[in-house]
Amino acid sequence: MSASENESLLGEKAYYVTTPIYYVNDAPHIGHAYTTTAGDVLTRWHRQRGEKVWYLTGVDEHGTKVQRAAEAGGVTPQAWVDRLVEESWLPVLETVDAVNDDFIRTTDDRHVARVQKFWEKVRDNGFVYSAPYEGPYCVGCEEFKLPGDLVDGTGEYAGQQVCPVHSRPVEQLREDNWFFQLSAFADHLIEHYEAHPEAVRPQSAYNEVMAFLKQGLVDISMSRSSVDWGIPLPWDDTQVVYVWFDALLNYATATGYGSEAGTDDAATFATHGQDCHGDRAGDGRCRSRRLGSCHPASIPTRCFSILL
Repeated sequence: MSASENESLLGEKAYYVTTPIYYVNDAPHIGHAYTTTAGDVLTRWHRQRGEKVWYLTGVDEHGTKVQRAAEAGGVTPQAWVDRLVEESWLPVLETVDAVNDDFIRTTDDRHVARVQKFWEKVRDNGFVYSAPYEGPYCVGCEEFKLPGDLVDGTGEYAGQQVCPVHSRPVEQLREDNWFFQLSAFADHLIEHYEAHPEAVRPQSAYNEVMAFLKQGLVDISMSRSSVDWGIPLPWDDTQVVYVWFDALLNYATATGYGSEAGTDDAATFATHGQDCHGDRAGDGRCRSRRLGSCHPASIPTRCFSILL
């Protein structure tokens, strides 16, 4: 769909459907087909109602797991993901007859440029700073862990602290990274959710969310220096954007965030603020993040206005 073929989504209600951003360290499985089909059913239903729908799917191609899988396969990370996408991931869309409007890859030039633009803006506004990081890291989760997150290992890992998700030992890292000042937004988030309790779904999670926020938020490393397969920071070419801070932005970069005026994307996605829906991954965890096109109460607008 392009601006020349379709009128802008601005003006009347539109519905934005996304799958999770799939990780391509290996070929897809039945769980990926399930979530793609679920999004496809939802898309077709809304289109039958005469509503405008934009259905997005795509793949997350960066990070340590991909880099190591490529090394084990004796090829470059780019060659590894290119082969997987062409031979394994795109054919699944044909097999399930998905009617997606877009397929985004986090190695796409449009995504890379828009992620760099996003983080440069956040840094310019004073919410990114340099600091050392030392602590446990789970490659399987692609996630820094707190010591309290770990559990005692069993079997061959008895006597070691392991990731509770993968039941494997974590790696101890020390890096000089760039951090996102998440702690600056705790009060704004609390104020927003107190004013809009309906933004927390399900409602039963409201007290848990508020308790988490009121205990204080911790700043998060938004870059990696020990990995070179990722999006380079525009102000520091020795670092790449931490994979989740790259991948989760796809829901916004694929719908026009950072697009240049006069382009098809800028015309098609003339505003953010439509309804959106994200499907759950095959393991049951919802990986879709509402970063752009959402019900207004779902996003603390004040936080975004301060951030960007």
